Amino acid sequence: MTSSPTPADATDLLRQLDEDRSRLAGLTATPWWAPALLGLVVGLWVASPAVGDRTTNYLFALAAAVVVVHLVRVRTGIRLRGAGARQLVLGVLWLLVTLLLYSAALGLVSLDREVWTVLPAAVAGVVTYALAVVSDRWARESLRM
Repeated sequence: MTSSPTPADATDLLRQLDEDRSRLAGLTATPWWAPALLGLVVGLWVASPAVGDRTTNYLFALAAAVVVVHLVRVRTGIRLRGAGARQLVLGVLWLLVTLLLYSAALGLVSLDREVWTVLPAAVAGVVTYALAVVSDRWARESLRM
């Protein structure tokens, strides 16, 4: 016959579960290189109007982003899941900023100022890196809750 757990046993078990959740969140952290690679890919895509065929550059950027996400999944063993509302808003914000910067690069190319596409490309890379880090932090925080 089993006895019911005491309040102290239940408290200890809950503490252990909380520690396991925190440890799991730490193990699932995105590698440092993933946001950097995503920033580089986005930056190169934003600069791409200065160097030729836009369709090929778009497909390259898309394929490179898929490879980075796949490498993160292999490294952490974690699949991307549905994002929460905060991360969805962050993603929409990123998309708007990136498209605005790409449009600026297109405008610079149309004005024969290809060299200046480096500026919106650098901003796009930094924004992508920063938002990827924030999104990762939010995802790990949600694991701890």
